[in-house]
Amino acid sequence: MRREPLIGWKAGSSILRSALVAGLISALVITTIAWALGTENTALSALAGAGTVLVVLTLGILGISAVVAGDANLSMAGAAIVYIGQIILIVAVLLALRDRAWMDGRAFALAAIAQVIVMQVAQVLGYNRGRHALATSLPSEASAPTDPTPREGP
Repeated sequence: MRREPLIGWKAGSSILRSALVAGLISALVITTIAWALGTENTALSALAGAGTVLVVLTLGILGISAVVAGDANLSMAGAAIVYIGQIILIVAVLLALRDRAWMDGRAFALAAIAQVIVMQVAQVLGYNRGRHALATSLPSEASAPTDPTPREGP
């Protein structure tokens, strides 16, 4: 079964817009808070964590939009692949950066967690604001069941 997209409408556009705006703002806020509480290295690590999550979750939204546009029977498997891929990418970035002299693992992790929470809330809000295609088929009078017994009025 294949879903028919609406003309001129892209699935997940309001979700993507909400997540990007909230993610960019929160990355700046998280980095500023980390700098105020720590050093430049703390702020750089927090920016790396928030920026990594911003990029990975944005790619995830694009990936899930492609999954939803495809075959409905593959939606759950596609969503699992996108989710696992996001986790692998975030961990890969952390492993690649862990030996850097400026890297503060705690700041990276806290910033990444905060960014995930902010972006997930923004995605839910974007979904609630978005347009949703509804496919309804109301029964017509021709297909309505008929009662063979006539009824008399009161």
